[in-house]
Amino acid sequence: MENKATIQEFNRFLNIHEQLYLQTLELLKDVPDEVFKSTPIDNEVMYLGTRVNTINIGGLIRHFVLAEIHWFQAMKEGENGLAIPKPDNASLLENIADGQELVEKYKDVFAKGFEILKSYTEEDLNKTVSFMGRKYTVMAFLWITFGHHSYHLGQVDMLMRQHNIYPAEYMEWPNTSTLIG
Repeated sequence: MENKATIQEFNRFLNIHEQLYLQTLELLKDVPDEVFKSTPIDNEVMYLGTRVNTINIGGLIRHFVLAEIHWFQAMKEGENGLAIPKPDNASLLENIADGQELVEKYKDVFAKGFEILKSYTEEDLNKTVSFMGRKYTVMAFLWITFGHHSYHLGQVDMLMRQHNIYPAEYMEWPNTSTLIG
């Protein structure tokens, strides 16, 4: 296989993935619970489209938390050539209120997902998977998950700013002692 994934690249991913998790916690720590349920400002200047105008911080957090744990587990357990199904694990966050209770649950789910990731082998990283009609190596799809999380974190940032909550700047990650790369 051309461009074979290596453990070195995977360790780099784990490091950056963990930094993004810490950035997410930093971003959410001061958000009042009621803001987790608010939707974007909707006027002629700020119209973001029908789908985006129905999102809120709580929904975005639920979305990427459930997607990531599902993807990490499916790729670890699946055979080469797996067509990754859409997540059907909403019960994981059932009866968890939006707000800081959801953030606390996110910490637990992240820890479980991180343990799954740490069990990946080089063979796992080089399996092929498909999702939404596209083929990836597991390693490539892991980078896709990073982009997915970052994309939604940007939406969370926008929703926070609409409530005069100014989050930390992107990439001003709390852990400054770890070499990233």
